[in-house]
Amino acid sequence: MPDTVIALNGASVRAARGPVFGPLDAASDSPITVVIGARGSGRTSLLLSLSGRMRLSDGSAAVLGADLTTRSGLAETRRRVGVAGFAELDALEPSVTVGDTLRERLAWAMPWWRRTPRVTPELSSELLAEAFGEYEQPAPKTLVRELDPASEMLLRIALARIEGPEMLCIDNFDALLSPTERALVAERLRELAAYGLRVVVATSDPGDAALLATTAIIEL
Repeated sequence: MPDTVIALNGASVRAARGPVFGPLDAASDSPITVVIGARGSGRTSLLLSLSGRMRLSDGSAAVLGADLTTRSGLAETRRRVGVAGFAELDALEPSVTVGDTLRERLAWAMPWWRRTPRVTPELSSELLAEAFGEYEQPAPKTLVRELDPASEMLLRIALARIEGPEMLCIDNFDALLSPTERALVAERLRELAAYGLRVVVATSDPGDAALLATTAIIEL
């Protein structure tokens, strides 16, 4: 994996109504990068760009060595970078069980010719283990609406990890309003980063950089 996780040079996105973010110059070689910006600052669009899901309007950017100004670079980045915490991309259905949610993601990730396995308690535990660590896992029959905010975020991280990304972009970290829950999820992200996953987290709270034990900060 390249040392430079993120490199932005005059990177910007514009919409019909005006600038969304940028132009932005920034670089990070840290396992965890924190994007600090209020809601509406363009932080979600920046993370979508970093995950290969939104094209830049101007400037250049590279993520894990892939050039985001090219089609091949965008496609490579989409394969290598997962997303979690995005309202429009990975929101969970409240009335669906954890087991059915996991099975749906498995079906999406597996080749079309392979039968999606039934999510047993053993398979559920295996799929959730990396994200939840020692934190109590929800049972497969638990409804999503019964999860506390930290468990829901960890489930979304577990779902993103099913496809084996090398980097994970997490939006709305500040939606975890409880300091205890935010600290718990931060601890899990630090653990994942220690094992080689690159993590980008968007928040409005500058204090989250210390919570995530990183000095790599991109401010909007």
